[in-house]
Amino acid sequence: MLPTRDSEDLKAWLRKHPGIEIITRDRASSYSTAIDSICPNAVQVTDRFHLLMNLSDALDTFFKSLSPKISKLIKDKTCEMLREAKALSMPNSAIKKEVVEIPAPPPKPDSTQEVFNMVKKLQAQGLSRRKIGRELGISRNTVKLYFQQDTLIPKSHSKRTNIEIFSNYILSKMKTNGYTNMEIINDIRKMGYSGGNTQANQYISFLKETNEATALNYVEQRRQPIPYVKRLSSRKLAKYIGYSLNHIEDVDDRSYMQILFENMPILKRVRRLVKRFKAMLKMGEGQVQEWIKSIEESKDKLPGLKTFARGLKRDIKAVQNGIQLKWSNGPVEGHVNRIKSIKRQMYGRASFELLRRKVLLSQSG
Repeated sequence: MLPTRDSEDLKAWLRKHPGIEIITRDRASSYSTAIDSICPNAVQVTDRFHLLMNLSDALDTFFKSLSPKISKLIKDKTCEMLREAKALSMPNSAIKKEVVEIPAPPPKPDSTQEVFNMVKKLQAQGLSRRKIGRELGISRNTVKLYFQQDTLIPKSHSKRTNIEIFSNYILSKMKTNGYTNMEIINDIRKMGYSGGNTQANQYISFLKETNEATALNYVEQRRQPIPYVKRLSSRKLAKYIGYSLNHIEDVDDRSYMQILFENMPILKRVRRLVKRFKAMLKMGEGQVQEWIKSIEESKDKLPGLKTFARGLKRDIKAVQNGIQLKWSNGPVEGHVNRIKSIKRQMYGRASFELLRRKVLLSQSG
């Protein structure tokens, strides 16, 4: 274990181990500088996992630079989807043809008489008002009222509301915008409706029942979700750029990437570059210098990727070895994670010597 990643600490360790032939490492300049100085004949191998991580970081930078363009594209697409969704609803011309004067709804079949008869029958049997109310599902006050009457006295409707005059407006709202009942009621109240919510709801239900086409369209529009495109982070875009669309499991993410590929040609070119690089690492062969050259000569700006390519070029021999040779940091990465876990357990306060002892003298940490 070394106390730091500094070049001087690594140089001191290398001097104590002069027979080293192969060294795997990430692309930190402090490592390459120390190795070139102390072990110039050692074969340096850039770790493949870290190459992929470096590529991912470069792609993250690339997508962050495109963020304003992507945001505008997604906003435009969302607006377009909203327009298409509205176009699916019934056109205004159809509304004008179907909107007719709707008469006031006829009174419901009066079941009150039947309830009254049942109350009088149960009263004759000697049942209490509480029990009759529970039996018939009516209030005790209603039972008390019926007890006092020999024949049913119908309620007087001294006050009528003006909801019928808003029938055309209610129908048009149900056809075009998919309004909820409460939104429609609030609108007609502003236009002069003087009744209550219950009566308005009953009248809207009546209109739906008497105009099946309207009712069907109304339900469909209310259930139709508002078009929404979920934004993806630059890190997620960096991950998906190397995927084929059919390999993206999340449907929303797949649609998002499809929108980008269809409207931003640069992304198709970047995807080809990413796939080429990953193929080189997977197959253990390929012309990495040609890949670097294609990045450098590209007419696209490619921020992040061009910096990555320049870094590969400076460390080209180790990168080529990383692609072609079997060696990697794999065997020690588990120990690295173990060290990080122990450091967290010590809340970052352990001295280097204590940390070293916990790592080296204990298998479990």
